[in-house]
Amino acid sequence: MIQRPQTLFYLALVAICLMLLFSDIVFYTATNQTQTETFNVEYDETEILAKDGTSKEQNTLLMSFIGAVGILAMVAMLMFKNRKLQTLLSGFNFLFILGVIVMMYMFSLNMNYFEEGTSGFTFNALMPLALLLFNFMAARGVKKDEQLIRSMDRLR
Repeated sequence: MIQRPQTLFYLALVAICLMLLFSDIVFYTATNQTQTETFNVEYDETEILAKDGTSKEQNTLLMSFIGAVGILAMVAMLMFKNRKLQTLLSGFNFLFILGVIVMMYMFSLNMNYFEEGTSGFTFNALMPLALLLFNFMAARGVKKDEQLIRSMDRLR
């Protein structure tokens, strides 16, 4: 199981999902210079830093999508004997990763925090693209295994 390349890609998916769930990684910031307010959108919460104090709001929908990606990757990794199910789980994982990207958009660009001011994504917003890449590599590895098994069956 460990010697297969897709297992390492699934482990990378699980590791990235755990990192996103349990760390305070900011992927979008918006600041307003006139009122000195700052919005920091993280994967797990949205922080509003203002003069009168800070406020936090949980991004539970985004966290649930990230958790689903991690759980599906772990289940797909453990289903190494059933390659068709692995392929199906990787397909569902693509949908959940796209859901993560949509949720990131909803929690950042879709909300107009300030009329004037600076806002933008940080480098950490590329993490879902890494999830897409690792999921694609894992699905490709499963497909290569399936082709290898079918070619061995023809030789017998």
